Amino acid sequence: MEKEKRDNQTPEKQRGIARSKGSPYGTFAKADRVPPPPPILEEAYEWIECDEIDPASYSSQASHDLEAAHLWPSSWQMACRLEHIPEVGDHTLYEVCNLSIIIVRVSVDVVKAYHNSCLHRGTTLVEGAGNARFFQCPFHGWAWNLDGTFKGMTSRWDFPQVENSDLCLPQASVALWGGFVMVNPDRTAPPFEEYAAPLTEHFAYFPLDDRYISYHASQVIDANWKTVQEAFLEAYHVKATHPHTVRFANDQDCAYDVFGPNVSRIIQPIALPAEPLLSRTNESELADMVQRILPREDRQPVPEDVQARGWLAQRFRESFARRFRHDYSKDSDAEMLDTFQYFVFPNFFAFAGHAIPMAFRFRPWENDPNRTLMEVMLLHPIPADGNYETAEVYQLEPGAPWVSAPGFEMFGIVLDQDMANLPRIQRGLRAATHKKVLFSDYQEIRLRHFRSRLAEVILEQGGKKRSPL
Repeated sequence: MEKEKRDNQTPEKQRGIARSKGSPYGTFAKADRVPPPPPILEEAYEWIECDEIDPASYSSQASHDLEAAHLWPSSWQMACRLEHIPEVGDHTLYEVCNLSIIIVRVSVDVVKAYHNSCLHRGTTLVEGAGNARFFQCPFHGWAWNLDGTFKGMTSRWDFPQVENSDLCLPQASVALWGGFVMVNPDRTAPPFEEYAAPLTEHFAYFPLDDRYISYHASQVIDANWKTVQEAFLEAYHVKATHPHTVRFANDQDCAYDVFGPNVSRIIQPIALPAEPLLSRTNESELADMVQRILPREDRQPVPEDVQARGWLAQRFRESFARRFRHDYSKDSDAEMLDTFQYFVFPNFFAFAGHAIPMAFRFRPWENDPNRTLMEVMLLHPIPADGNYETAEVYQLEPGAPWVSAPGFEMFGIVLDQDMANLPRIQRGLRAATHKKVLFSDYQEIRLRHFRSRLAEVILEQGGKKRSPL
């Protein structure tokens, strides 16, 4: 039905076919001196009808409550990195809305996740991260082994109605992917690799298992988690929000892809100006401009006859090798320069490549529809000498600049430009009198994909009339 509707539209009205005047990303990448691996060249755009998003869905308690009841309890989410729980008994918490889940290393090769609630009268068993031989409720002393089996209680004689075998801690589903621990509170959910296809297939070329958290920062932001997250699903805002980048970061010829119901991707080419700027930027100027991203000691004089991308890719290889003690010689030019950002529904971003080695996570903060906990991890390859230290999370005060967080002196400049927008977007959405938010067909296809999937999940899990979530 949807295909027939599109086929019957006049060319100037047909949805999802408009593109910038520049060349597709694959044209750039195929011409690189060191060509990219196959997943980078894969194209998977699909227009998605999603034109009825109510501005109130970004701020209403009713929308938040629907998500708390039906989204988070049924979706795969990134809980932590394996390096957060390196030893047997190490545990940490993943919390969102009313969910509190203990992530624990049970043995060298086994990680489990338990709902953080005593089966007696509900007291939380764990507060924060730590190491334990078993979990014990501080209220009455009920205890559980690391494998979730019941260890014991005081006054066992006074509970004849239950067997020890009935008192195992309720578990969430666990998957290990790319060095991350993924959890889903729904034990009947499909496996993560099926849910997040083709993530595993693609990241076989960009393994994240051999990376570590070099820097990690978080901040509570005065905006809904969807408001914040959606700012990172498109590059349409780059020209207005990050104007200092447009001469070298092509915001108009990005590749936008949708892979199944739960995964999408953006690729933004670097050192390839958008078509309107091509006549105003020569290769040597471009090369000199981009290499300023590197530390001063890694910059070199630019040859007059330089081919910017190939020359810059080599500069980045050499600089990264010096700083991060890793061999980048086999990585493509695209992996060294471009932005490859994958999104896994509902709230996890993983970046391939090396220029922006990030992972993002967004969650509602304290059941407040107008506040978000935003986290950014910088993931660098484990050095060849094996010597590294996992960074502790640096908690920025609300409103504090991201450039003040350790390791974010460069990336924080861009993040702070985004932060300047977000509270204003939230205030504007609350003040809106228009009935729906407008999304573009191509550059904001990932927002369409995300909001369409969110509405589907609420409908599937809640059995309610389709909501404009």
